[in-house]
Amino acid sequence: MSRSDVLVVGAGPAGLAAAAACARAGLDVHLVAPEPDAPWPQTYGAWLDELATAGADEVAGNQWDTVTVRTMGPSLRSLGRTYALIDNARLRAALTDGVDLTQTAGRASRLDVDDTGVVVTLVDGRRLAARAAVDATGHPAAFGRRARSGLAHQAAYGVVARFDRPPVAPGTMCLMDFDTTPFDGDGPPTFLYAMDLGDGRWFTEETSLAARPAVPLDLLERRLRHRLAARGCTPHDVTHTERCVFAMNAPLPPDGPAIAFGAAAAMIHPATGYHVAEALRRAPLLAAAVRDAMAGGAGPRAVARAGHRAVWTAADHRRDALYRLGLDVLLSLDTSATQAFFDGFFSLPPRDWHGYVSRTASPLGVQRTMTRLMARVPPGLRRRVLRSVVADGSWRHVGRLVAPGLVRR
Repeated sequence: MSRSDVLVVGAGPAGLAAAAACARAGLDVHLVAPEPDAPWPQTYGAWLDELATAGADEVAGNQWDTVTVRTMGPSLRSLGRTYALIDNARLRAALTDGVDLTQTAGRASRLDVDDTGVVVTLVDGRRLAARAAVDATGHPAAFGRRARSGLAHQAAYGVVARFDRPPVAPGTMCLMDFDTTPFDGDGPPTFLYAMDLGDGRWFTEETSLAARPAVPLDLLERRLRHRLAARGCTPHDVTHTERCVFAMNAPLPPDGPAIAFGAAAAMIHPATGYHVAEALRRAPLLAAAVRDAMAGGAGPRAVARAGHRAVWTAADHRRDALYRLGLDVLLSLDTSATQAFFDGFFSLPPRDWHGYVSRTASPLGVQRTMTRLMARVPPGLRRRVLRSVVADGSWRHVGRLVAPGLVRR
């Protein structure tokens, strides 16, 4: 049985990014997935400056300089930041260009480790050996920790279609429209996410940012139809239907024989649900750590620890704890409070909310944004948020991570 340097399990954007980065770092990489070359049907978005930070601005497809939100009342607010849809085919080509990867079609069932390396056994009995393994199978991860309860999920239902009447202003995209008029404000908070794709095609999606349990997809589908009907917009010539549900607060991966990456490593942003741009940014860090550990003669467990700590630094842990505190706050809010919350959020100076939604702010910067947001929201909502945080004790866990020694256990 031949042994590669790195075995990457999973061939989504995060898995392919990890595999390509390791190969470019000079490692022998083996990629395994049920269908390694299968196209990615999901719609992935990112701020254009996020992609540029990750060195991947060339994978942007459609782009919009006019990006709007509607939080409270009839007015739309322009955000002044360029948004992009990731062109999945372009992303795959950019990752694999000039990269030598061995690929195997199969589904992993077990991971074994000894002092010399790891062995992944596939469901059909085949065994693949490597010096290290990367688990990029999404959530729940093939080899990671599974949450027992308490997961919050983002859910969305959308369509790509033609419309006789534009659902949003031509040439623009709407990041969040919390107009509840079509539903009389009943039920969980959801919003419209919509964009002009050009050539008479539009993508419209009804989205629940976070809920426990997840908002049912059939409810989101009904809401989207009601919302579009209220605007006199009837979709036709539908070319794509999007249905997605994923965890926003999956457990952080433990140190283990496999290096978790992407959604398997809880890299989905707990406040926004985005992760592809972040995976592109962290993949070279993972690859460098694995290469250096192997060059130093580290065994498989030490290589895995090095890779894990490159993906999840101490600063990442502190920032994530704050994001999860913010997620817990959102889960406690009804529709009107959610609208007021985001009205305050998008009224912050751009440098504050930009860094918060893009994971470019330091832990101190995230704290500063949260503090400034509390000063912007109505007093009643501020008291409600503070009561929620104190009541469930979340602040103690966050405090131990962000300011160890200042919070008593």
